[in-house]
Amino acid sequence: MSTSPAQQEHLRQHRRETVMYMIVPLAVTVFIVLLGVVVIFLLPRQPQVSILADWMMMVMVLCPALLCTTAVCILLIVAVALMGRANRLAERPLQQLNEMTQKVADQTTKAAETVNAATINAASRFAFLDRLFNLFDMPDKDTKANHHE
Repeated sequence: MSTSPAQQEHLRQHRRETVMYMIVPLAVTVFIVLLGVVVIFLLPRQPQVSILADWMMMVMVLCPALLCTTAVCILLIVAVALMGRANRLAERPLQQLNEMTQKVADQTTKAAETVNAATINAASRFAFLDRLFNLFDMPDKDTKANHHE
């Protein structure tokens, strides 16, 4: 059972990608760590302790904290994605509500304009009664002063 040339090429491509994306970064990281260890051993005693303490702080405290906060970050990203979906789902009903509110506002404006027109019409028809209603009112000081002059 031999494999076809296309399958062999696919297998070679997969191996090449595995080396490029997994093994090379791992090898570079190991090389940098080993280089750092060699440099640390070449330093005098006091800087060695300080560098090792800083490194242990990173490994024992900061890396676990980063791992713990990664879950929180993932939850926040999921929440943002869900809020975007909820926004898209609510868009159409809110648009319908907006259109309905606009219709009601237009009808209210028309009704108010009709009432205003009727009020102005009635006021102009009964304007002559205004003088009769004010006949027995006490005159204002300003009006009295104007009549005597």
